Order: sequence, then C-alpha cells, then structure tokens
Amino acid sequence: MKIRLGLDIGGTTVHGIAVTAHEPHDIVTEATHPTRKGADGVVAVALDMVTALRSALPADAEIVSIGLGVPGIVHGGAVTHAVNLGLDGNPLELAAAVSAGTGGTPTTVENDVKAATLGGLQWLREHGSDVDDLALLNVGTGIAAGLLLDGRLRHGSRGMAGEIGHLVHDPTGPLCPCGRRGCLELYASGSGVRRQWAGTAAELFDAADAGDLDAVRIRDELTSGIAQAISLLAYSVDVTCVLVTGGVVSATPALRDAILHKLRSDENTSLGRLAGIAERVRWLPAGHPAGALGAALLGAGDEEAGSWRS
Repeated sequence: MKIRLGLDIGGTTVHGIAVTAHEPHDIVTEATHPTRKGADGVVAVALDMVTALRSALPADAEIVSIGLGVPGIVHGGAVTHAVNLGLDGNPLELAAAVSAGTGGTPTTVENDVKAATLGGLQWLREHGSDVDDLALLNVGTGIAAGLLLDGRLRHGSRGMAGEIGHLVHDPTGPLCPCGRRGCLELYASGSGVRRQWAGTAAELFDAADAGDLDAVRIRDELTSGIAQAISLLAYSVDVTCVLVTGGVVSATPALRDAILHKLRSDENTSLGRLAGIAERVRWLPAGHPAGALGAALLGAGDEEAGSWRS
C-alpha cells in the first residue's frame, strides 16, 4: 500500500494525516500533536508526527511522499515570516530537514492556506464539482485565500498571492500589527471579532438581534468585510467557486446567511447580476481536514489530471 503523509502545522496544533497515494485518497490514519516553536521545534514536531503516523500504518505501507502546510511565506521548500511558529528571521529549509530526517522521503512544503485549497478541491470533486478555478477563503485568526487557477496553484512572484488580509478596508481604522491602518483582517476574521467583542460570533449575532448597537456595528463590519473578500476574489480572478472555511463561519450559520444576503443585495446592478457572486459560494463543512489532506496531496499533483503544481 502506497501512502502520502500530510501535516498541517498550525500555531498551536499539528494535524497529521495518512492517505492512500492514489484516488480517492482514503484516510488511513490521523493524529494531532501540540506545536513546538522555533526552527528546531518545528522540525522536531514534524518528524515526531511522521513517526507517529508511520507506526499506525499497516506493515506493508510504503510512504511515497510527505507534504507540510505551514503559515508564512514559502519559497523552494523554505519558510519565512511564520510568526506564529516563532520563525521570523532566517529561512527554515523545512523540506530538506524533514526529507533528511526520514531517510530521503520526497517532501514538499507549502503555505497552509494554499495547501488547504487542494484539500478543498478534493472535497468539491467528491461532491460532484469538477472545477479547475477555485479560491479557498480561510476566515480564521486572520483572513487569506488560496488560488487554484487553470488547475495550478498560484503563488505569485514573491509567494504572496492570496494574502488579502492586509488590504486596507478602512484607511481611518485602527493600527494593524503589519504597520498599516484598517486592514481587512482587523474586521473580517476571528481576531477582528475578538478585538471588539468578548464572546463568540454566534453570541455577537444574538446580541445584535437583541438590539445591542455595538454588536450591530461589529456584526455588520464582519459581514461586509467577508463579503468584500469574496467579491474581490470573484471579480479579480473570476473563479468558478469561492470555497469559504474557518471556525468563524463554520460555527455561525447566521453569519453565512448574512454574507449571502449582502452578496445578493449587490446584484441590483447589471454588473452584479452578471457576476452572480453569491451563487459561486460554497461552505466547507466544519471539521473537514482540508489543511492536512491538501498537504498530503502536494506530492500527487504531477501524477493526476489537473496538475496543481506551480
């Protein structure tokens, strides 16, 4: 049995998954470990996860590839600007380190949201959508997108394609840690909600419905910010589907309804009707392991139809 391993390395947790190497990429086993920070910690926890997954596999299993999704800028297997992992200085040659630590297993490293885009693509295919133009919008602590265009992941000239969270939403807004004012993720993200509201997004909507004026303002900013991000992706690259994921939207049906209402209200112009943005939106189910699954599929792109290699 040939197996691909995928590791989704987040700021607090590493989720590892083992899938069959070829379609339909069935999940064989999975595990979670706490994240370790710093270059040595990230490499060590990745190797520990590989060991844990390997120990749970059948005796005849052969690991043919390892993929890792990490927050930050990824170029040529090296990671930089992954602040949540304690990596904000010299590039970490993560692919080389993991490959060397596993006896030369082919290893690929990708930005976590871009990797999750492949996992989202797999989910769409399993549910009858044969698309090759896709934007996965991740609304988590921040907000960012992965782009699959003509069947290929788009990285951009500096690895920053889809990093829309720091587009300015309100130039008079608060100072963002990036140094700008009023960045989109200050409003349209989990951290944006927590910056202004002590409870969950669901509680925010309940309070707004009860007439709390602060809650109404925060709710409307959250809704309009996510709708703006979806519209930006649809208008700028005209993708067939915008697949939205992340705990903020997955746990809050009222937010999903509000976003669709906002998008549909923008269809009162001929251009809006032509764009039909609301009908392009799909919601990735809560708990779907898109990040780890997509990381596992990084090694499969050259072998299967619809290559997603850069």
